[in-house]
Amino acid sequence: MAKKYDRYELEIIISLGFLILFLISTNFISGFSFERAVRGQYSQFEISINMAANLIKTELEDKAPKWTRSSAALFENLQDLAILTDVGALSVTDTEGNVVAEINTAAVRDSENSLVVKRPLVNSDGKTIGYLLISSVNPMERAFRRLSRWDLIFRIGGLLGALIMGGYFLRAILYPYRRIKREAMDFNLDIKPEGREQGIEYIVDTFKDIILELEEGREQLENMYADSEKRADSLARYNEYILGSITSGVVICDSSGKISRFNPSAEKILQYFEKDCRGRHYKELFGANHKLSVLLDDALILGTVHSRLEFEIKRPDNEKLWLGCSSSMINDENGEGMGAAILMIDLTEIRRLQEISSYSEKMASLGEMSAGLAHEIRNSFAAVIGFANLVKKSPVLDKGTADLVDSLKNESLAAEALLSRFLNYARPLEIVPEPIDLRQLAESAIGNLSSMDNISLETRFEENLPDITGDFALLKQVLSNLLLNACDAVQGGGHIILEIKMNPRKNPRERNEMVISVSDNGIGIDPSKKEKIFEPFYTDKANGTGLGLALVKKIVILHRGRIEVHSKPGKGTRFTLYLPQDHCSNDSSGIKTAASALPEKAPRLDTSDKLR
Repeated sequence: MAKKYDRYELEIIISLGFLILFLISTNFISGFSFERAVRGQYSQFEISINMAANLIKTELEDKAPKWTRSSAALFENLQDLAILTDVGALSVTDTEGNVVAEINTAAVRDSENSLVVKRPLVNSDGKTIGYLLISSVNPMERAFRRLSRWDLIFRIGGLLGALIMGGYFLRAILYPYRRIKREAMDFNLDIKPEGREQGIEYIVDTFKDIILELEEGREQLENMYADSEKRADSLARYNEYILGSITSGVVICDSSGKISRFNPSAEKILQYFEKDCRGRHYKELFGANHKLSVLLDDALILGTVHSRLEFEIKRPDNEKLWLGCSSSMINDENGEGMGAAILMIDLTEIRRLQEISSYSEKMASLGEMSAGLAHEIRNSFAAVIGFANLVKKSPVLDKGTADLVDSLKNESLAAEALLSRFLNYARPLEIVPEPIDLRQLAESAIGNLSSMDNISLETRFEENLPDITGDFALLKQVLSNLLLNACDAVQGGGHIILEIKMNPRKNPRERNEMVISVSDNGIGIDPSKKEKIFEPFYTDKANGTGLGLALVKKIVILHRGRIEVHSKPGKGTRFTLYLPQDHCSNDSSGIKTAASALPEKAPRLDTSDKLR
């Protein structure tokens, strides 16, 4: 079945055929023009040879008398004429054909295509005396022959090349069109709809419509992409606002362990700057054995996360704080790990309040117990003392029995005094807040020291110390007790340092604190005993009651402060008080309530009672 072509394909084929015909005709025209040029040059060559023959003939006829007598003269004339007319060969023959003189070149002798012109030589009488033969080779003939061969080769090659390229060109043009037409048929597009003469026009219009639709779709996609970028930027800013606003610290690192986010709350809690943290590995920042590094190791390496862990760490400024931390993995939409995050809160203040609450519970229990026992024990001691006085008044009492009665009475009085001290410790203390000059407070406490033999006391007071709000008498008792303990620790010879300074705060939201420390180079405290020294009745002194440091802690907590102890056996001990500058409360956080079961009114603490 013959292949059918539509109008567009026929137009392409016909146009290409006309182009090939044009190339063929141009080829023939160029060949014809070349032949004409060759013939014209050959005609010019003939004319020049004939003109040279006529010139030589005339010259020889004019000098005939001379050369007829001498062949040497004729040869000389021929040489001159050959040079003058630039012909290849000259010869003169007599009427019988014998050569009289001849000038010939190898080029002319060897050439088969030389042009020969013959002219008769006539003397003045009109008589033929000989013949002139001129032979010369066209200098352009060889070049024209070579060009003619190449011209033929190129014309034939050009025609074949034009036919081959025409076929490829036709295929290259029609192939896309036929493919488009085939695809259009596959999509059930009518390439010859009504009202349209050619299928190609309809296809072009259809593809124009498709391109317009794609352009509109591209614009819509660009708008959607721009909107999505705006939403993404807005969401990123919103996330930044959230991370910057929450009070919990957030530390985020990628899968390689490099920190990518360190929100402001984490900066305030851990005392790091985000600019110094971003891009650094968490082990480089915190240390390989840091508890935060361990949490991130568990998440990134083991895939283990933790919830609501509580632990104590040290900040770069060596201050201890309690953290509540939870860790989590950060996964992409495929569930692949992208990093890990730690959420943390500062529990230091909560821990301090828990410590106060625990201490308050102890005081409540102690108050309830003391309320139940105080009355009975005092009554018993009163009865013992009363009976001792009655026995001592007996007239029959001998000296030995009287001494025993006195010992019984004295021990009863000592036990009642110890009970009074215990009740004094267990009862709620009422503070009388007033501005306190810390320098004056320290000098007053130092003045209570009775003996400083072989003990040197050094004071280090920061310049321009601000006043604090608190109870002067209670805080004096605290300092006096700590200084007395330091004197006992150096055992009659040593060095004590009393230092007062402001505790610098990087976070403006944190309260200002005053730091009071008492250090000595005494015997130190055994590590196993350090956790018990603030408990009531715990003492390692022969004449101690074990209530001194317990009372110190009670007064410090009542002032919303805290006390820390650092000691090394054989090196010395340092007690450090942290007192808020402008905050204290009459509420003893449950101590007053727990001890309210006591029948007596809570008295002021006797500051002259130097407890150990």
